[in-house]
Amino acid sequence: MNQKQNQHYRIRIRFAKNEDLRFLGHLDLIRALERIFRRAGFELAMSEGFHPRPRMRFSGPLPVGQVGLDEVMDLVVVAIGDPDLMREQLNQFSVPGLEFKHIEILNDSVEKLKAKSFCYEVPVDPEFQDTVKINLERFLLSNSHFVQKKGRQQQIDIRPLVFDLRLEDGQLQMQLAATQEAGVRPTEILELLDLSANSQQGAVLTRTTVQL
Repeated sequence: MNQKQNQHYRIRIRFAKNEDLRFLGHLDLIRALERIFRRAGFELAMSEGFHPRPRMRFSGPLPVGQVGLDEVMDLVVVAIGDPDLMREQLNQFSVPGLEFKHIEILNDSVEKLKAKSFCYEVPVDPEFQDTVKINLERFLLSNSHFVQKKGRQQQIDIRPLVFDLRLEDGQLQMQLAATQEAGVRPTEILELLDLSANSQQGAVLTRTTVQL
């Protein structure tokens, strides 16, 4: 890897988290990633303070149990090389269920990592599909849909936060706004479509894309 004195580089990594690794929590994922980076020979830039940590930034934690096919993180390193070779190194030292798909070296003009929306899909059992279609159409025709968030006094209108919602080929597909404030979770969409029972029967919720 190429290195300059006191030079830091920000790289953007897209990766997939699936199989049994979907049951790994976010903090455990961070620790696993740190081990993989070090085994692959990455020279990590560290934060300042009494407990320095690798400088990582994620588009948004993936809840336990969900699959992520296109997760995004930024990592600051002190040396870089060919992005394809770096990706190969990471996959060589990775663990089952964690695949590194793409690495991009960012210049200073690129803003900090921030997701605009998340895309999800979940299979819908045929016996639920008629009910889902009715509830889905009712929701899409509405101008607002208020829900009560735990710990908040006021209800939140989640309708403007749902950019896309459809049932195609037995898959419920949704695009939801990413917001730091009280937003909308895919599980809330499943509940308003009366799909909670379907989720409990083993249907796996997948985050397919992170839109930046």
